Amino acid sequence: MKPVLLVGLAAAVACFSSCATTTQTKLAPGQFEWHPERSTSGPVLMVVSIDDQMAYVYRNGVQIARSTVSTGRAGKETPTGVFTILQRKVDHESNVYVGAKMPYMQRLTWTGIAMHAGDLPGYPASGGCIRLPYAFSEKVYGVLSNGSTVAITKKGTIPSYSKKPASVLMASNAKGGVSNKAIPDPTGRVMWNPSKSRTGPYSVLLSYADRTAYVWRNGVKIGQSPMGIAPGSNPPEGVFMKLEGGTGPTSWSVLSLNGGKVTGDPAGSIASNVNFPAEFRGKIRNILTPGTILLATRQSSNASTMSKTDFGIIQPEAKQ
Repeated sequence: MKPVLLVGLAAAVACFSSCATTTQTKLAPGQFEWHPERSTSGPVLMVVSIDDQMAYVYRNGVQIARSTVSTGRAGKETPTGVFTILQRKVDHESNVYVGAKMPYMQRLTWTGIAMHAGDLPGYPASGGCIRLPYAFSEKVYGVLSNGSTVAITKKGTIPSYSKKPASVLMASNAKGGVSNKAIPDPTGRVMWNPSKSRTGPYSVLLSYADRTAYVWRNGVKIGQSPMGIAPGSNPPEGVFMKLEGGTGPTSWSVLSLNGGKVTGDPAGSIASNVNFPAEFRGKIRNILTPGTILLATRQSSNASTMSKTDFGIIQPEAKQ
């Protein structure tokens, strides 16, 4: 498992007040709610909360479903992180546990972590996978696809709007401002090879530890760029997703990596403390389409950091 990136609202405003996880009634094990009519199109994000033993499905930033789940038991804990769906099978048998059926399997890692239908006793009981109610697993299988994003967090987290995350990738010293003037010019070479993957969703990882931006399309790395960071700054983390049909402050949703609901202006804070070469800004501009995921993290893309952190950033280019 490589810890790199898959390396992400008219009804939205109404739904966030009525559909926030903090105001919803508790579901019994095996129960779920399904309301696809709340948002009929747009990119889909699934969020799994281990502490809550719940999964939430958002389409174009609007919660359309929630379900009870069962994650990994003690010693077989489900990893937290931001994942992309690598493989899907309606009828699947476990490669790890011989004879174990995994209906509506959606693979998150090549080391045995997936979402699938299974028994839900009301507590973490799986071997690391995310068990879903059978009917819910069938329904969510129909709205997700290879390349869809699944965020697994320890604490419950609620997406909200973000004003201008696109400005993060356009950040440069040229735009002025006291903080930006102090940002060193990024050093290193911009690499860009879109021919390696011509279709599928885009994902961008900003690794503060690496001072590098990585760009993937459908799980294949197509580019990277050095990133300058203001000395002494501490840019926030977050997962941003470009929405369909949104403009201005409703064009992106943002998800905290630390639980709860995002407050303030994380995109603005990031943009005021980083910059990128002009060459990279020119190339990245054209990929900011609905479904694009931007993940900003303090973690490194280096495998050596995985044993020191609880949060995985998974790059699925090849089976492990």
